[in-house]
Amino acid sequence: MDKRFLKGVIPALTTPFGADQSLDCDGLARLVDLVIGDGVDGVLVNGCTGESWAIDDEERARVFRTTVEAAAGRVHVVAGCSGISVAETIAKVRQAEAAGCDAVMISPPWYIMLGQDEILDHYQAVLKAVELPVMLYNIPRRTGVQLGVDAIDRLADHPKVVALKESSKDWGILSSCIRRTRDRISVLAGYASYYGLAAITEGAVGYVDSSTPVFGSRSPQFYRAARDGDVETARRIQTDMSNILADFFGLGTFPAAIKGALDLLGRPGGRTRDPIRPLTQAQRETLRKAMQRSGLLEKAPLAANA
Repeated sequence: MDKRFLKGVIPALTTPFGADQSLDCDGLARLVDLVIGDGVDGVLVNGCTGESWAIDDEERARVFRTTVEAAAGRVHVVAGCSGISVAETIAKVRQAEAAGCDAVMISPPWYIMLGQDEILDHYQAVLKAVELPVMLYNIPRRTGVQLGVDAIDRLADHPKVVALKESSKDWGILSSCIRRTRDRISVLAGYASYYGLAAITEGAVGYVDSSTPVFGSRSPQFYRAARDGDVETARRIQTDMSNILADFFGLGTFPAAIKGALDLLGRPGGRTRDPIRPLTQAQRETLRKAMQRSGLLEKAPLAANA
């Protein structure tokens, strides 16, 4: 079987929390069902967008189980399992495996600022110990270190490495990764509203994007237009998506604006977890007006925690 099975639109989902910051598994299951209805090809949970840093071991297991049960085999489920130590990372992968996830996403360890050889050692140790397919994750603005193109190229030869989410916001790195590894792994772009069309034209097979649940079916429409060579349609939709994000993406600390937008759409957004503050009432009003201007929202439905 071709190990490049992860492709298309894979939204990075938020983790809904209640007003008391408790985990809302019912909301998560509903969100999974809604994005599948939008036409996505997979879902990613417990990543940066999912506030993975705020979720304890028991909650993480519930997030993985809830997502797998809600997906019900309709799309692939990718579980965020990054950790600072090898042991921590392996423990998270074991949870994903027990829940029935299809693959795991792993970034380099953060905070300790490893060199490239040490990053490779980390991945090799994890890969030796686990069975689930692995998506590499390069997001240096979160980890503080770059997963270099040479390291990605070497890891792409490993039979358990099946994909890369490239979120450096550096087109040169993304383009190089596509050209050097697309014959062995699925290369998926981050920040689809900015790099999606160029990446797919270059040979990426899709993207992992946090704004897809807000854009709804518009995001899969964009992907399919880009994939099928309908460049004019893809350009138009990508321009619309990037303009929408420019209007409100800077509101609050990520992912507060994504959660606020979901709430306004009547989708499970929920509260952020401390220390991230939810949007203020003024910020929510700014967001509502921006979504109305963009056509995402005709009239804001009442949200549970608005």
